[in-house]
Amino acid sequence: MKNQTKTSNIIRWIARIWGTSIFAFVLFFLFAHIFRTEEGGNGFINTRESISFIFFPCSIIIGLAIALKWEGLGGLIITVGMIGLFITRFDLISEPFFICGITPPGILYLVYWHLSKRQTETVEKE
Repeated sequence: MKNQTKTSNIIRWIARIWGTSIFAFVLFFLFAHIFRTEEGGNGFINTRESISFIFFPCSIIIGLAIALKWEGLGGLIITVGMIGLFITRFDLISEPFFICGITPPGILYLVYWHLSKRQTETVEKE
C-alpha cells in the first residue's frame, strides 16, 4: 500500500511539473500571438482553424489549470482536447511536440486519478 501511494505521488508530481511547464510555454505563445505589435493579422481563416484553436491551446490551458486541483477532470479535458485537435488537424499527429510533449501530462493525470481512486476504494474495504 505504501509503495502504491509513493508511486501515485511520483506520477502526480511528474504530471504537475511537466504540465506547469507546458502551461507556461503555451500561455506565453498565446499572449504573444494575441498582443503582437505587427499589423495585418487576418484572424482565423476558416471554421476548421477556429475549432482547432478551441482544442489547442484553449482546452490545454484550461485542462492544465483544472488538473492542479482536480486531476481526473483536468486530465480528461487535456486528453479530449488533444484527440479533438488530431481529428480536426490530422496533419499534426506526426508532430512530436504534440504527441510527446503535450499529451503525456493529461494521460499521467488520468493514471494518477485512477490509482488514487483505487487506493481509496481499497482503504474503504479494509
